[in-house]
Amino acid sequence: MKQEYLSDIELYFTTDISNESLIITGDEFKHITKVMRHSVGDTLHITDGSGNYFETVITEITKSSVSTSIRNRKKHKNKFSNIYFCFPRLKSNNRFEFELEKSIELGITNFIIIDTERTIPKGAKMERWNKIALSAMKQSLRTYMPKIEYQKSLRNINSLKGEKIILDQKSLIDFGDFIKEEENSNRYFIFGPEGGLSEMEIETIDNAKIVCLTNNRLRAETAVVTAASAISLINKNTRIL
Repeated sequence: MKQEYLSDIELYFTTDISNESLIITGDEFKHITKVMRHSVGDTLHITDGSGNYFETVITEITKSSVSTSIRNRKKHKNKFSNIYFCFPRLKSNNRFEFELEKSIELGITNFIIIDTERTIPKGAKMERWNKIALSAMKQSLRTYMPKIEYQKSLRNINSLKGEKIILDQKSLIDFGDFIKEEENSNRYFIFGPEGGLSEMEIETIDNAKIVCLTNNRLRAETAVVTAASAISLINKNTRIL
């Protein structure tokens, strides 16, 4: 059976769903009416961020909202629900946001931002990160809103249930072979900042697997995007819609 894909569409986001109708407000409403200049009768493609995709038609436009009726719907499985990317902020905010955005475009949906010994900018910017996550989800036509957490210490990762994988160039275990293993339990991929994780930090993670991503040294953000690409490509069907 040939699989159908959508492309060249605008994907919108709302969680305001009632029976067979959806309501869009806020920035999404402004984009629909002010930028795209949609009107009653136009088709809108919408996700609720929980794996549901809706093809809808606009039924009403008010001063603050757009109402649509559902014409078609699909439910998608999150193929990466057990994958967690754990990495710190970088000295360059642009580079950090790049790795977050591209990982989301490649399908990663769970993130834990951590402070490490060598992290220079510390603390959380959840509003900014969630805005990037929403934009990347819609741009890549994905239907799962990424979940972003913040932890002040790498030690907090140790208490989470699942397998811990630390990326380290000195390891003899090849990352490419490692990710071919079928695994349903949670897997936490841990990346260091510029300069890497300290030996003491690595030792705080019990029973961690240390794996090598490439033979050559990569920038911190390049390592994250490379790992996300590799994980995405092992799935034969990486296109969502």
